[in-house]
Amino acid sequence: MMEPKPNLTPTNIDGLSVFSNQYDLRHDLHAFIEYVHDREVKRSHRSNELSGSDTKRLAKLMSASYAIEEVETKGYSEWINYVDELALLFKFVKYDTEGTYAGYTSREPSFPDNYIEFDAKRYEEFIDLPLIEQEKKLLDILVKNYIDGKNEFYVTSVLGRLSGFSTWGSATGIMPGLDFAKPRRFLIEILQSCKAGVWYTTSSLIQYLKEHHPFFLIPQKPKYEYEHDAKDGRYGNFREEKEKWGRGTHIPEHDADAFLRVEGRYVERFLEGLPLILGYIEVAYSKIEYKGLLPEMNQLLAFRVNDKFLHVMSGEIIEPKVTVQPNFEVHVESELYPVRTLAQLTKLVDVVAKDRTSILKLQKKKVLTQLSQREDLDVIKLLENISGKKLPQNVRIELEEWIGVSEAFTLYEKVVLLEGDKDLPDIDQFTIESISPTMRIVHSPDRLFTHLEQKELIPLHIKHRSSALTPLPDGAHTVFPKRETSVSKSKAGAKVKKPVTIKREVQITFHFPAKELMEEFRKGLIAARCPVAADWGKLTLSFARQYESEAKKVSEALKQDYTIQIEDIA
Repeated sequence: MMEPKPNLTPTNIDGLSVFSNQYDLRHDLHAFIEYVHDREVKRSHRSNELSGSDTKRLAKLMSASYAIEEVETKGYSEWINYVDELALLFKFVKYDTEGTYAGYTSREPSFPDNYIEFDAKRYEEFIDLPLIEQEKKLLDILVKNYIDGKNEFYVTSVLGRLSGFSTWGSATGIMPGLDFAKPRRFLIEILQSCKAGVWYTTSSLIQYLKEHHPFFLIPQKPKYEYEHDAKDGRYGNFREEKEKWGRGTHIPEHDADAFLRVEGRYVERFLEGLPLILGYIEVAYSKIEYKGLLPEMNQLLAFRVNDKFLHVMSGEIIEPKVTVQPNFEVHVESELYPVRTLAQLTKLVDVVAKDRTSILKLQKKKVLTQLSQREDLDVIKLLENISGKKLPQNVRIELEEWIGVSEAFTLYEKVVLLEGDKDLPDIDQFTIESISPTMRIVHSPDRLFTHLEQKELIPLHIKHRSSALTPLPDGAHTVFPKRETSVSKSKAGAKVKKPVTIKREVQITFHFPAKELMEEFRKGLIAARCPVAADWGKLTLSFARQYESEAKKVSEALKQDYTIQIEDIA
């Protein structure tokens, strides 16, 4: 426990440069996982980094547009690289991180054919956890690790401004024996004593540590890996420099301001590191040009914590609140990114806005697609389970109509119809559904065509117009029209009669005098599981004759409020 309780100094930040994290690390981590899950991502041969094309695509998926600007100006994104390494730390993905050396003269490893592999089981186990448990695991990962392999003393935070000490000699002295997880947890504990929304001076935090916990970071009697390192003392790893890349001079431990120059610098860099990256705090920097010894100090002058941080620390984060609105919007309110809830909804909706309250909108086409792909999907039950409430009546009725439509046909997206011999090689891996031995619906057409060409076949791609089928070239074996069909038959004088059966379905159309009665009639037909087409401009309802008995029952039910007489149109 901390003794005595910190009494940090509130401050006014007028004249300071305020910085808050506009990224949502949780959203971006899951966006990254979804990206690498849906495609083959090959890392670069020499550097083992993400390719330029993958980085550009990922930048568009991040929670803030800064990533796009960063890629456009620098060709890469430090934020995306940070998220990339976080996914590896979680072991949601894996790939070769050691590399191979191409010959005896190679000084650097290379990474041939290094593809990212996704661990679905580990990831699913994580997102199935309550949000507060997900957050604890995220915090634990970042407390125990400092992405980029160095600690706050040496590496500028992905969102930070302050440079680090020279790494010269960092493999010796006190550094190998320091456990940075302990001081990070200790500083997080101190931050919990702050009030949300109140700005505090960084200097008061550093002064509190100096007076009451001077050895929170470097032990009073540190352990040295090599005995000769002890002569340099506790601050033997830290040098101040007049200019960048200079050799610099050691900071003597006995100097009155030595704590400020070592631990004080660490505190500033800690604040612009882990808590800022997680969106727990905001920070404020001096606007005055720094002219002192490097690395910079007394530059991050103030900070404030927010409600989210205090709620996470106290375990008060509640599960997402979902509300389905009568206008078909689904509002998802959550302090932390609700990955499981959104994963259940995303395939049914368009995303209108993402914030603490995400606004989604149910889309008929997406719902129909999911209904066609998942026979066990009960959209109404899913929405009611997620929200914990009955759906608005109009939403329920409309969804029931969509469900009725989905039972009449299957909707496929991003697929093609393949016509070919029944014994095409290794074609099952692309098949969604077989219509006949020679015709099937297939996915991934580009990969399929490449596959067929590698098998020394000659695939032909035909795009049909919406108004008519495109005739196929001469010699094609197909059930579709060919260019020569009508001409060749007339020239040959051949007249072959083929037996054809034309099936007829008779539709009944009701014309209504007013929208109110039409809507009540439509609801009754939907409740009776009758597929019905509505034309609100003409005030008509159309359905197959086989449902005439259901229509009569609806008509009888409405006679309690209307005197209904049905007349045939001549």
